[in-house]
Amino acid sequence: MLFHSVSFLIAAALLPPLVLILAVYLLDKQEREPAPLLWGLFFRGVLAMVPILVLELVATQFVEFFYWRPIVYLFLSYFVIPGFIEEGIKYRVLRRRVWHDPNFNYLFDGVVYAVFVSLGFAAVENILYVLTSGFSTAVVRAIFSIPGHAMFGIVMGIRLSQAKWAQQHGQREQEEAALRKAWLMPAILHGTYDFLLVAFGWLFYLYFFLLVIYVGASLYRAAKTDGPMRI
Repeated sequence: MLFHSVSFLIAAALLPPLVLILAVYLLDKQEREPAPLLWGLFFRGVLAMVPILVLELVATQFVEFFYWRPIVYLFLSYFVIPGFIEEGIKYRVLRRRVWHDPNFNYLFDGVVYAVFVSLGFAAVENILYVLTSGFSTAVVRAIFSIPGHAMFGIVMGIRLSQAKWAQQHGQREQEEAALRKAWLMPAILHGTYDFLLVAFGWLFYLYFFLLVIYVGASLYRAAKTDGPMRI
């Protein structure tokens, strides 16, 4: 009975990220990416949980010194730590694997790659939460947390593709600027997301709504303007 219960919780935790992965994958209509590359990125996202947990544990020890100042404590705990550490590790994993890969030859590719990494991490994070908190947690995280990781991945992927395009066309300054944005933009969006959710719940819903509109429009535009890096 316990086995079936655990299996159900794991399936419930995996379903939302896999659905979002499929949705983004189907938007890649120009040239579909090879399955081994994509699932390799997904499992690299899963493995990213290890360095992220280590770095967050170390950072949390430092943040404890600010416990007596609630706003500073919440800002460091829910803006700096999840935003910059999680998105920083995901960015590093993503760039190291795909930057020189010959399959990275279309503008939408970066979006697909980043979403697979982001939702690989989100899937294992969701499994851990669900196994310790139950099915209700899966429902709440399916509504807010999993789409959040997907949106941060989309933003990261769009900027990474812009950087790759700039590199292909010899635009060094634009390449470096886009690479910085590929990490900083998701980090700031993620940090703001978590900070508002914990400290200003009423404002979070407005932020979530605006973020969905912004990322949805960006995703639609990226899919519509997809094309080869070099013509």
